[in-house]
Amino acid sequence: MQSTALKGVVIGGGVIVALLVPTAMLLTTKDDGGGKIVLGIPGVQYEELVSTYRGDLERHGVSLETRQSTEGFATFSSLIDATSGMQAALVKGGLFGSLQGRLATAEERELHDKQMAGKLRSIGRLFYEPIWVFTRGDLPIESLRDLGGRKILVGGAQSATRRITGQLLKANGVDATNATLVEAQLSGKAEQLVSGEVDAGIVILPADSDRIQELLRVPDIRLMDFSPEAEAYTNRFPALAKVVLHRGAVEFEPQLPSADITLLTTSAALIVRADMPPALVNILAYAVVHNPKSGLDKSGDPVLFHRAGEFPSVHDPEFETASEARPIYKTVELPVLLRMLAPINKQMGLPFSVTTFMWTHAATFLLLIPILAVALPMMRVVPKVYIWNVRRRLLYWYRQLRWLERSLDSGAQTYAPDAAQEELDRIDAAVRRIRIPHNFSDQQYDLRGHIELVRQRLMAGPMRMAAA
Repeated sequence: MQSTALKGVVIGGGVIVALLVPTAMLLTTKDDGGGKIVLGIPGVQYEELVSTYRGDLERHGVSLETRQSTEGFATFSSLIDATSGMQAALVKGGLFGSLQGRLATAEERELHDKQMAGKLRSIGRLFYEPIWVFTRGDLPIESLRDLGGRKILVGGAQSATRRITGQLLKANGVDATNATLVEAQLSGKAEQLVSGEVDAGIVILPADSDRIQELLRVPDIRLMDFSPEAEAYTNRFPALAKVVLHRGAVEFEPQLPSADITLLTTSAALIVRADMPPALVNILAYAVVHNPKSGLDKSGDPVLFHRAGEFPSVHDPEFETASEARPIYKTVELPVLLRMLAPINKQMGLPFSVTTFMWTHAATFLLLIPILAVALPMMRVVPKVYIWNVRRRLLYWYRQLRWLERSLDSGAQTYAPDAAQEELDRIDAAVRRIRIPHNFSDQQYDLRGHIELVRQRLMAGPMRMAAA
């Protein structure tokens, strides 16, 4: 017989509901995600933010494993590969968009349509990652079009920067046919630019990253201003926005920059596979909302372009937002049942599969509440009704026997012993034919014993008369 486990949800010392869940079912339920989230990050610089999610995740019984890669597109590819075991990833905004449209190659569009479309959901945008275009100081570079015929550092071959940069350059008529695209990163001290080895380098990183802070202070290089065409870029590429690096925002003395510079910016997105269990998506979204990126850098200075409350943002121009994430951005809380179950199950040492099972079947469990409210009182009544129904068959013949005995007491049967004997035999035969459960056999034999007592009394009547 299948065993059951009694699970109680307790709040304020009172049991709200007790749910009978088959133990075998809980233990054999597929543990979707195993209470662990495998999250890919495209570089060690993102580890600090992601590590802030651990506390909220672990409190709800979910562990976090991060997989670092220096190549953002490799991280993205691993996420859409069902065999990689990766369920979530932090990716640069614009990477997904670079794989579609007329600027993408046929191979990229096929990759987008067949492998990626519909498989990914967004948890939200987390922070800005501006597009920094550094050029040699002696070159009159005013737009990306001016990079035609130049040597350009565009990031690693499998980096997200390489894909996004390639799309923007191609939109300006610059590609491998009329420029030298060097698949390497611009160093923090910009040696490649200072030495004249290359003419420009494009970097997509947060403003508080060490490399950007170094590059902003390197003399003899320039940061390109997108202000003349910034609005056109944001219209053409929805994943982009614009920010302004105001004069003196980096340093007042020496003044860096010496004039306002408009930059294009992407925003990092946390995306998950569409088949990720809803309970994990809820808890991950909760951790993201409660742990936004700090507005201060390592030295304690305000981060450039940071505006309190702007991130994380549920609005995503590239990916469909996970339906489980939207309510959490509004309420800043987990759904009530999940908020109660996950910590309790963690404290009880139950696997996360129990939480997943109960959360998935929440509607069924809630339906059990009114059912149990009716069933529990009935469970006390049913045994009594059952016992009464069994005894009712015996009590009928007890009444018949009682009537016969009263007839003997009144003397009505004194001169008709044969009729009394016939009635007693009828009662005895009927009682023998009654089928009742073994637990009530003693009561049937008691009745038969009483029948024999009346029979003896009936037989004693004629004997007294004969003696008289």
